[in-house]
Amino acid sequence: MSTPNTLVVGTRKSNLALIQTHMVADALASANEGTAFPVVDMTTAGDRNQTTPLHLLSPYNSTTPAKSLWTDELESALLDGRMDLLVHSCKDVPTTIRQGCEIGALLERHDPRDAFVVKAGLHYKTIDELPAGAVVGTGSVRRVAQLSRAYPHLKFADMRGNLNTRLGKLDAEDSPFAALILAVSGMTRVGMQDRITSPLGAPALMHAVGQGALAVEIRTGDAKARAALAPLGHWPSEWRVGAERGLLRVLEGGCSVPVGVETELTEVDAATAPHYPAGTFAPLTTSSATLHFSGVTSEPIPASGMPALRARRAALDLKACVTSPDGSRHVLYEPGPVVVSSYQEAERWGEDVARQLRTLGAGEILEEIEVQRKQREKELQAEGEAARAAALALQAQA
Repeated sequence: MSTPNTLVVGTRKSNLALIQTHMVADALASANEGTAFPVVDMTTAGDRNQTTPLHLLSPYNSTTPAKSLWTDELESALLDGRMDLLVHSCKDVPTTIRQGCEIGALLERHDPRDAFVVKAGLHYKTIDELPAGAVVGTGSVRRVAQLSRAYPHLKFADMRGNLNTRLGKLDAEDSPFAALILAVSGMTRVGMQDRITSPLGAPALMHAVGQGALAVEIRTGDAKARAALAPLGHWPSEWRVGAERGLLRVLEGGCSVPVGVETELTEVDAATAPHYPAGTFAPLTTSSATLHFSGVTSEPIPASGMPALRARRAALDLKACVTSPDGSRHVLYEPGPVVVSSYQEAERWGEDVARQLRTLGAGEILEEIEVQRKQREKELQAEGEAARAAALALQAQA
């Protein structure tokens, strides 16, 4: 729990999560002299389940996405005051944040691409060199879907666990895997960039929403946390990721949905007319979401009164795709750049792009995936009930 000169930073108990969180805590300490930022970790439900493929993970209920398996328990600690800030890999954060919580800042984004990592001792330099039938490991249905389309001669198998575990499975003498697909940013942050054989990008593989970005979650309107984070937020990253998350929210996607994106943002003259006309969004107030101030002020948001605001314009180019899990169907939408003047406009553009994607055929793909997930959920439930019945029968016989 925080004290006047302390803000507790929470995270998952994984090596990558701890490395990322200590990076953020160190940056916070450097920017906030006299305040301590101790790190506290916990094991989440998503960490405890390392066997179920990601695309089969079920939500807690019909309105809560599977991604909450990695955030729900941390958010409970945030809301009850045990923690004051949470550090997440942004791609693991549900697009609808729990009531009472908000994203306070995104740090400058690292390389969002995926990485081709070949088994130690093999000579392949790119995924294009792999022979027919080679097995590639990944726990991501997005990666399997897009790569199955680009490389139908390869085989893809589920692979979960932390980075060390996955690399150990890859390099084992009896391993069936020729390579893995991992995130460039995660490999770099844990100091394993030397294992990256080559990066993967469009057109073969568009990256995940939010990949490469770190998000810091806080209690809604927490003035102390807002002030501490003010020097760390990187507005170009926030606007880019905001557009991606807006898109994913409308597509009702998560870590189990094959949605790929690429975004570019280029600042332009502040007098350029934005895509959305004046008055589209309500004026900012001190109760507005923290990210709504992204890029338009460099000052902390005060408890009362408004910080000085500035005009800003940027050309946002968002490309997105939805691919069926077997790679047989692929919907790509490239609307071209639009000029936006705020985080809200970037987010709205992502939502608009998602709606167009749905009309182009992505909706049918996503609906089929949801039907398959629910069917598998019923099968797993039936298997569990059968196992419990068998256990009770054995107890009765004893």
